[in-house]
Amino acid sequence: MRLASLLHRSPSHIRWRLFRDLVLLVLVTLGLLVLVNWLLLDRLKREQASTQIATATALVRKEVQALIGPVQQQLLITRDDLRSADLTQADAKALNDRFRPVIRHVDQISGIIFADDRGSEYFLRLENGDWIGRERQPGRSSSANWIRWSIQGKELSAQSGALDYDPRLRPWFLDAVKAGGKRVTWSAPYIFHALQVPGITASIAWKEGGITRVLGMDVVLSRIVAALGKLPLGPGGRGFLVSDDQGVYVPSQGKANSSAATDARFFSAGKNPGGPLLFNAVAAWEAEARPSEGLIHFRSGGRDWWGGFLPISSEPDTAWVGVVLPASETFGILQNRWQIVTVTALVIIALAMGSAGLLVRKYSRRLRDLPKLSIDRANYTQDILDLIRSGEDRCLELKSTMRTNLHTGKPGKEIELAWLKGVAAFLNTEGGILLLGVSDDGTLLGLEADQFESDDKCRLHFKNLLSHHLGAENARLVRFDLYELEGKRIGAVECERSDLPVYLGNKNDEAFLIRNGPSNIELSISRAVRYIQGRF
Repeated sequence: MRLASLLHRSPSHIRWRLFRDLVLLVLVTLGLLVLVNWLLLDRLKREQASTQIATATALVRKEVQALIGPVQQQLLITRDDLRSADLTQADAKALNDRFRPVIRHVDQISGIIFADDRGSEYFLRLENGDWIGRERQPGRSSSANWIRWSIQGKELSAQSGALDYDPRLRPWFLDAVKAGGKRVTWSAPYIFHALQVPGITASIAWKEGGITRVLGMDVVLSRIVAALGKLPLGPGGRGFLVSDDQGVYVPSQGKANSSAATDARFFSAGKNPGGPLLFNAVAAWEAEARPSEGLIHFRSGGRDWWGGFLPISSEPDTAWVGVVLPASETFGILQNRWQIVTVTALVIIALAMGSAGLLVRKYSRRLRDLPKLSIDRANYTQDILDLIRSGEDRCLELKSTMRTNLHTGKPGKEIELAWLKGVAAFLNTEGGILLLGVSDDGTLLGLEADQFESDDKCRLHFKNLLSHHLGAENARLVRFDLYELEGKRIGAVECERSDLPVYLGNKNDEAFLIRNGPSNIELSISRAVRYIQGRF
């Protein structure tokens, strides 16, 4: 027997069943092995990803803290200097002497502001090589004075004008006052009033003569992001900043002097679902309740990514740093191992199918001696003729008609009950085949004597008899088909072995039958009980 012949057999063929079961056994075993390997590889992959993400995220936070650490130190030094010198917002020249060196030597500081709870303020920043100072005194909350100095400190111009701005309402001022001067506070990212770009402000408050004063230093976020872009995070890795309200900072792609350069914002990931990579990372982070440690897995752009997030500092409602790494680049070694497992599995499948084919071939002679319990519908003519030639036995019974008594030429209930007994006996024993339209000596008679109007009427009559006398629940174990054989219409009833006792009902009586050789035997109650106890 060749493997190709097995593959063209009917699914009901015993050789095909054996071949199928052997292959399925190997496939199930192989599947379990592959599943275990996949789980182990997946766990290893997650552990490696977690380590790499943790390392990369810590590196990003360390870089951010390295940028904001000097700001905190300068803030405290400058605060102490202002307090010891007893300076106010009106002391512009003295404030310039203290603020200019800080802004020049700490690149990340874009401006310094000194304000109090009366609404007065002094703000200094460097713009296009010139110093710009803004001064506002108490009681003049709606107007301010602007003074421009050269880099050497020479006054270039001065002007006054309206200013719709109150420092006491800005995030950095409120945070510092709330902290009560006990620590340096970092604001959540917001839009700077002067520059109209996102940034964060470090601030600290103190009381002096009944007045609450606040000193703040501004850090533009684009400078932090530029530093993050230079970090070695691996192929495709990106570090970025996230605000507490899920906003992702996207720096402007325009030129420094263009209007586009002032159009950078924090964009809400929650309001932009399915957006760019960073939005998808934040959305996945938010969906997992914003963990401050651990691994975030998500898809973006048709690729798998890992992400991690850490708060910049211990401040509540602060900014966060995030890192994303592509899974395809980061875990190539593990994927290569998985490819090896896949190739090995395919080789095992091929060997298993070949071994199964050899086993079926080895035992093919013994298989031919097994009783035939089904008909090959692709070659039914030869199968049925072989059955008829073999004669009635424990798995084959022949009946001349389905309902007609050939002696009287009329339908008879006893004819129907005769073949129904054979079906019940097959179900209660080992299964078998009942051929209708064939005489006991093997002559092909056909079902013409039953005078059914059509094949459908014949099938319906069979179904009704089966349901009425044997129970509709047993219909799944019986298959009835009609075949054209030498010009005769033959009915074939294929019966499977039942796992429960089947009783033949006739009016108010029930009979329990079994197959013994070529005969159907009706058992008494006591014998039926013993048989059922041993058989089912």
